Amino acid sequence: MEQKIDLDNPEFQNVWKLVSYTRQSVFMTGKAGTGKSTFLKYVCAHTRKKFVVLAPTGIAAVNVGGQTLHSFFNLPFKPVVPDDPEFMPRNLKSRMKYNGDKVKLLRELELIIIDEISMVRADIIDFVDRILRVYTGNTREPFGGKQLLLVGDIFQLEPVVTADMRDILGRFYSQNYFFNARAFSELRIVPVELRKVYRQNDEGFISMLDRVRVGRPAREDIICLNSRLSPAEIPGGGATDGKMLMTLATRRDMVDSINSRHLAALDVPEVTYTGIVSGEFPESSLPNPRELTLKVGAQVVFVKNDAERRWVNGTIGRVYMASDDTLIVETEDGEKHHVEPAVWENVRYYYDEKEKKVKEDVRGTFTQYPVQLAWALTIHKSQGLTFSNVRIDLGEGAFSSGQAYVALSRCRSLEGMSLVSTINERDIFVNPAIVRFSHTFNDSALIASALERARADDEYARALEAVRGGDLAGAFDHFTEALRCRNELGNALMMRFARMQLRRVERMGNEIDTLRRRVADDERRFSELAGEYVAMADECHLEGMDPTPVIANYDKALSLAPDHVGALMGKGRTYFDAGAYEDALVCFDRAVEVASAHVAVSADSDNGESDEKASRGGVTDYSQVLSDALFIGGQACHRVNDPAGALDRYLMAEAGNNGKNPELHDRMADLYESVGDDTSASTHRAIARKLRTASRRRKK
Repeated sequence: MEQKIDLDNPEFQNVWKLVSYTRQSVFMTGKAGTGKSTFLKYVCAHTRKKFVVLAPTGIAAVNVGGQTLHSFFNLPFKPVVPDDPEFMPRNLKSRMKYNGDKVKLLRELELIIIDEISMVRADIIDFVDRILRVYTGNTREPFGGKQLLLVGDIFQLEPVVTADMRDILGRFYSQNYFFNARAFSELRIVPVELRKVYRQNDEGFISMLDRVRVGRPAREDIICLNSRLSPAEIPGGGATDGKMLMTLATRRDMVDSINSRHLAALDVPEVTYTGIVSGEFPESSLPNPRELTLKVGAQVVFVKNDAERRWVNGTIGRVYMASDDTLIVETEDGEKHHVEPAVWENVRYYYDEKEKKVKEDVRGTFTQYPVQLAWALTIHKSQGLTFSNVRIDLGEGAFSSGQAYVALSRCRSLEGMSLVSTINERDIFVNPAIVRFSHTFNDSALIASALERARADDEYARALEAVRGGDLAGAFDHFTEALRCRNELGNALMMRFARMQLRRVERMGNEIDTLRRRVADDERRFSELAGEYVAMADECHLEGMDPTPVIANYDKALSLAPDHVGALMGKGRTYFDAGAYEDALVCFDRAVEVASAHVAVSADSDNGESDEKASRGGVTDYSQVLSDALFIGGQACHRVNDPAGALDRYLMAEAGNNGKNPELHDRMADLYESVGDDTSASTHRAIARKLRTASRRRKK
């Protein structure tokens, strides 16, 4: 089954933090079986950035649901050297002829993901850098300031470079690997190597593969590998233990010969399934044969993950039933599955101006059964797949860096591997440039520095946001924290920018002070006018007038000053006296909210601001308002048969200014009596008597 995402993987956590919280470009690498593809899918599914996924070949692009580098950027197929006048910045736009939608897309992109980066040449990377600088208008930053996430294993497949290409590119590049691009002399990419292996479990086998990967096999490793020598072909292509066997060969003709021979040996009718192409889908990018010929008993490999997770890309099986409209495959675990045709999409990206998102435009589809003959595969095509039983045929020997490692690392275990011919030390070789570059992997200081720089950028952004919001103290705090994260005091450009921003802060501060004074004046005028409406309403209420016009005047006051507690309390009392206890509660509870906030501000403030706000609310003592609102609100709750609500409000009122109000304790006694708690009722009756006695003594 498909490997579940391991979010506790520390190296992947570093990749995720760098991609999510910084603009730092990252190279996510790792040996075979470390989950690079799984983690890449997670990034694509969860990042909030506008991104595209690209790959160097059509099949690789289809497998990751993306687009090829060449089609996305309209790259020429010839080598693109740095001094080619056809592609100089001044000629680039007239040469590339991107339409408006493509230009918008390039400008809006934040993250560019390139899978199988080991197969991408240095000149292509530099050409992408040139395109992005020109079309974004940001010529100062590499790749126009875009973030890159490059994914792949440089110890596996290398760029395909013909002899004539090598002669041309050798004039400008010491090597043709992507990391030799000139753009990386200006952009420090952070390489993070995934270390945990999910494919194999045998520590000894994993250690051997590690040594093969870097081109340093021990003598014992060669002896151990050659102990798996089994030159004779197994009849029918099956393994000796009855399980299915996959042969990996260096050349296409070897693979075709093995598959054709085994298919012909099956004495049953063949069935040919014709794939359907709809829209645009280049023949070179088809992930499976257009004409797929199978027989019952044929060994096949699935080449696309199943939505129901019955199989994954790389699962081996045998055809159990094949007819014009039915295909049943039995997998290695003995399960039989009805297989339906799968659909692959030829995707192109575009920018949706309305939704401000990068979207996919499906230009075409290819529909075919997601299996192909698989007694044998090329080593090149097997990259990313995993098999239980593998037969490796290097033919006349490995002819490219990492080829032997790719073949050996397809196996889950040493026991599941057999060799057609012996492996020699000369078959296991790695370009020294790759080894040198690998020494930069997982540099903790580099990763920490990138994250710290990102934190500084975030603090600068927060400082600017605080300036725009008028929070000058907050802006200063964020600015100083940014300086602490990344000392810019010696950076003349940054200091000039800081001075410019401080002058802007000063201007904005003056403007904000002026606006604040205007707002305060407006609030004062509205509060005074609201107070006049409250006074009229209070007078009408005392005279016993109909509550409707009284409420109307309170509402006029609240329309001018929604937090005017005088209006809230007056409106609540009017509703209470009219028997509209539910409406009264709404007013009293809102008065409690407003008064509580002012009491809290007053407790933290030793200036006259709280007194000024209190006067605007039509009161001078918010603590008393709070207690009164709770007390009368409690009575309203009691009237609507909500003893719990009444008790809550009475207890809060008791803790405030009303704690020495005998009437409050009378009400609490009534409440306790109504629920049968005579002891608490007696206690509060006694408190009420003591308070009244003390009050009479003070009056004497």
